[in-house]
Amino acid sequence: MKLILRGKTVEDESTVNAIFKILGDKYSRKILESLTDSPKSALDISKECKISLALAYKKIKNLKKCDLIQVYTSVIVDGRKYAVYKSKAHPIMVLLNHKFPSQTIVFDSDNLVNCLGCESLNCGVYYDERYNGVRSICYSCGANWPES
Repeated sequence: MKLILRGKTVEDESTVNAIFKILGDKYSRKILESLTDSPKSALDISKECKISLALAYKKIKNLKKCDLIQVYTSVIVDGRKYAVYKSKAHPIMVLLNHKFPSQTIVFDSDNLVNCLGCESLNCGVYYDERYNGVRSICYSCGANWPES
């Protein structure tokens, strides 16, 4: 398996494992999704993701360690200084068989589509060399179909 982050292959196996562990955590995924469009403070993240502030800071620390989010400027409001965070994780690609690249899953919020089967919004696109083209996949029900 091969992981491609922002167009570059991640070579370090411990980093790859850490990123997969983060992607497997629902709160970390919620935070990454929350930070895709605009930078937010930890307080804004905790409110939007409906998690405690302590949990938000813990997940932010892990996301920073794997270089999936970036700390932007510190903002001073009412005499208080705080950081804002933005996702650096898009797109993330996973080559399931990098010796014979038959399938690539792209985790990219810009490419999410509605499922034709269960109507879930939890879908994405991938390139499948077996079909010589781009296909859509539903991460909820597993359905896949050619991208038009």
